[in-house]
Amino acid sequence: MGTWDSDLIEDEILTDIAIQLLVLEGVPVLAFVYYLLHKKQMYQLEKGIEEKDDKQIRAERRIINGLFLALAGSSMILAPSFAVLIGIEAHLSFELLLASLVVLCAGIAMIIGGELIKYRAGFAKDRNSLAGLK
Repeated sequence: MGTWDSDLIEDEILTDIAIQLLVLEGVPVLAFVYYLLHKKQMYQLEKGIEEKDDKQIRAERRIINGLFLALAGSSMILAPSFAVLIGIEAHLSFELLLASLVVLCAGIAMIIGGELIKYRAGFAKDRNSLAGLK
C-alpha cells in the first residue's frame, strides 16, 4: 500500500513538472507573438499607414490570439517529450492531453474566425465599391 501512494505522488509531481514546463515554454512563445505584433505596428508607423477599419483590427487580433492558443496547446502536448530530452521522466496524462486539445482547438477556431471576419470585411468593401459605381 505504501508503494501505491508513492506512485500516486510521483504521478502528481510529474504532472506538475509538465505544467511548469508548459509555462516556461509558453512565456517565450507569447513574447514572440507580441514582438511580431510590435514589429508590425512599428512598420505601419514608419510607412504612415493608419488602421481605420475596426473589423480588420479585430480579425488580426483574433488571429494573433488564436495563434498563441494553438501554439500553447501544441506545447502542452509536446511538454512531456521536451522533458524527456532534458532528462526528466514525464508522461502525458489524459487530463493534460484533454486540456491541451481544448486549447489547441480553441486556437484553431479563433484563427478560422479571424480569417472569416477578414473575408467578410473585404467582401463588404467590394460591395460598397460596386454601389459607388452606380
